[in-house]
Amino acid sequence: FEMSGRVRVAALLLTGLVVQATLFTEIRVQGASVELMMMMAILAGFHGGPQRGAIVAFCAGLLQDSIAATPLGLHALVFPPLAVAVSSLEQRMLRSTPATDALALAAAIACGLTAVAIAGQVFGLATFDPDTVLERALVVTAITVAVAAPVNRAVRWAVTGGLPPDIQLRTAES
Repeated sequence: FEMSGRVRVAALLLTGLVVQATLFTEIRVQGASVELMMMMAILAGFHGGPQRGAIVAFCAGLLQDSIAATPLGLHALVFPPLAVAVSSLEQRMLRSTPATDALALAAAIACGLTAVAIAGQVFGLATFDPDTVLERALVVTAITVAVAAPVNRAVRWAVTGGLPPDIQLRTAES
């Protein structure tokens, strides 16, 4: 029984949502928890390319919005551009090592947290306390990167399973 790519992605995202809503809401470090859905969106861009990554990131954002106390669409607005940016930068990196990949993931998570906070401010949410935002971002980034290894393998399995690494768009012949 071979699972199709869409079923794999759906299974990954729904499992991530359940883990985010149950386990990671209970396990907190200085009031901060792992940003699992954001990390899966970033890794989907890394492994799946810009088109597939953006689609998976949009779905991850909508699912995150379904459990967060934010307007529906806030995370879905931020996650796809983040996945596309990671995909674009990943294609331009000269050499990828586990250390550079971890640093890149940490930078992407920090950028994602900042983008969510800015988008929240635009929509009138008091999403962060200016006095503690840097410390909180560092804690969230550190604990999210700490659990990245198994999530990375699961995302790679889901977004690349049975599909070509690049999606080629056909153009009309002139």
